[in-house]
Amino acid sequence: MTEKLTITQDGKERELFMSYGLLNVLSIAVGSPELVPSMSLDDQLRGEVLAAVLAERKVTGKVIKPVEDLDDIDVSIDDVEAILDWAGEHLMGFFMRRLAKSAKHVEKHKDLLVGLKSSMDGLQGLASATA
Repeated sequence: MTEKLTITQDGKERELFMSYGLLNVLSIAVGSPELVPSMSLDDQLRGEVLAAVLAERKVTGKVIKPVEDLDDIDVSIDDVEAILDWAGEHLMGFFMRRLAKSAKHVEKHKDLLVGLKSSMDGLQGLASATA
């Protein structure tokens, strides 16, 4: 998985960079790892992903020039598919790393979680009905 992807846009080579800012926007748009394959199939999500990736950005990921209309961008189908694959790999990697680290945290603190659960179970009879 490379941080950069070179495509041809409007007849010129363009290098795309997977910054934290771009990855963050993509992870918000996609939401969860099981939805990553939907990027290629869901036309609205695909449009969001392509607009995010093809927007001109600073190295930090901040958008300098957003994509106004995807229909005005001259990019081949092969490059569109490469963009979706590249973005999907980065998203899956990010989601999987975060899930693995979260699982380690849960395992590390399982005794505290068990104690918290038993405390919460003891409070069930004290809860008042509001509905």
